[in-house]
Formats: sequence, C-alpha cells, structure tokens
Amino acid sequence: MAELFDKQYLKKLEYLELIARRMVFGQQQALRPSLRKGASIEFKDYREYSPGDDPRAVDWSVYARLGEMVVKLYRQEQELDLWVLLDSSASMAFGEPSKFDHARKIAAALAYIGMANMDSASVLPFAHELLEGRDHLRGRSRVFHLLDYLRELKGTGQTDLIATTRKFVSRVRRPGMVVIISDFYGLELAQRALDQLRFFRHEIYVIQVATPWELDPPIRGELRLVDLETSGHEDLTITDSMLRRYRQAFEKFSADLKRYAMRYSIGYARAETNVPFDTFLVDVLQRGGLVA
Repeated sequence: MAELFDKQYLKKLEYLELIARRMVFGQQQALRPSLRKGASIEFKDYREYSPGDDPRAVDWSVYARLGEMVVKLYRQEQELDLWVLLDSSASMAFGEPSKFDHARKIAAALAYIGMANMDSASVLPFAHELLEGRDHLRGRSRVFHLLDYLRELKGTGQTDLIATTRKFVSRVRRPGMVVIISDFYGLELAQRALDQLRFFRHEIYVIQVATPWELDPPIRGELRLVDLETSGHEDLTITDSMLRRYRQAFEKFSADLKRYAMRYSIGYARAETNVPFDTFLVDVLQRGGLVA
C-alpha cells in the first residue's frame, strides 16, 4: 500500500502554498482584508513569531530592544482562522483510492496553506460527533505534526453533521473560515447543519468527495448492497434502467447541494478521487475558491 503522505506529497504542498500566495493572498503584509465594515489598518497587538510567518511582519525594533521575535497584528487582518472539518465516518472508506484517503490529503494541504498564510489552521474529524483533532496550528513546520495525526486516523461510525456543527459553534465563537470535506450523504440534514454555521457568521466552503464508482457504478445483476455505516443491507437486481435512475439521482443530489451553497454564498466543489488532490486544489484556487 502506497504511503499516504510521501515525499512527492510534501513537494506538492510547497507548490500549492506558492500558488495560493500568488493567486489569493498576494504579496501584501496584510494577508486578508476584513469583510467587516469599518475595518482599518490600525495596529492592534503582537503575537509570538512562528516559523513560516512573513519576516516583513516581524517588529524588528522589539527584537532589538528585548531579543524577542514578535509579529504585528492589524485590525485589517482580523486574525483569520481556518477550520477544516473532515468526515471520518465509515462511508468515507469506500473506493480505491478511498474517499477518506483523498479527503485527508486535501485537508492536510488546506491546513498547510492556512498555517503559512493565516493566523492558524485546524483539522477536526467528525463522525457521530466532532472529535478533538489538531487545532490552532501555526507555521509551516507544524504540518509534520498534523500529517502524523492524519496518517493514524481511522474512518469509522455513522455521520451526524448536525451534532458536529452544534458542538463546533459552541466551541468556536469567533467567526472564521470553515471548510467541510465530506460525501454529504443525507443532504437535508447537511443543509440544517450548514444553517447553524451560517447563523454564527462563519465563511463556509463545502467539498463533496465522490468516487468514479459512485458516479457510474459498474455493476449488473443480483447483488447485496451493504451500508458501510450501519451494516444494513438490501438485495437488489441491478438493471440498466435502475442504473440510469441512480445516476440521475446522484447528479440531482450533487446539484441540490451546489444550488443550496450558491443560494447562501457558500463555496462548493466536488473532489473526485480519480483527480489528483493538487490538481483539484489548483483549480479551486484559480477559480477564487476558499478565500474569495
């Protein structure tokens, strides 16, 4: 079995971060203008320097006096935090490569970009509820800590996105950017969960992970289909007409999720597991996704 995060993966992270910096964050010291009215470039506070911070943001006069490296914060920056909610339920284990492996690669890459360009990045897995994960990571060097964690993470249990977002908004009060990576089965419940995040004024981006098999199942005849989350099963005779109805239903499911996202200014992208994670993310960044 191939290593999930090999040397090639690390090289791709560096490339993605460079693309993100050039396309999205620009070369300005204030990395992200606030969406709040009345924001200014007024000095706000200091925070301790973390490896990976822009050296131009360091207050060298403080270093000369005290020998401590600190970074200036301005009100314009608004201390943006990135939160990646990663579906780790049993349904994500489906496919080859699995949706879970693909989602972990995307989650780690987004966090790396966030660690390098935002105030902090966090990856929190969820299934029946929100798990602890790794949060408030700062600086590029922390990516190895995150990769070790994600490498050992297992996908199991049923999904409860409503319980997940309820726990999240009770834990995270300050509005930030929330990226949810999931297959989003149970769309009606997913929409209710996203409503909770919208109410607390988080910026939201949803990434729907899907396998080629789910888009066009190569199956025929009498089969037993097993639910990975509940272990329930159903015996069916798969016909061409049934497959046509399934494909139509899956595309409608994706279209409904995308339509809901567009209605409420939520970012949306579908990540198919046969498309390399870096190709997918470059496309998202080029379209202005995630931070536009």
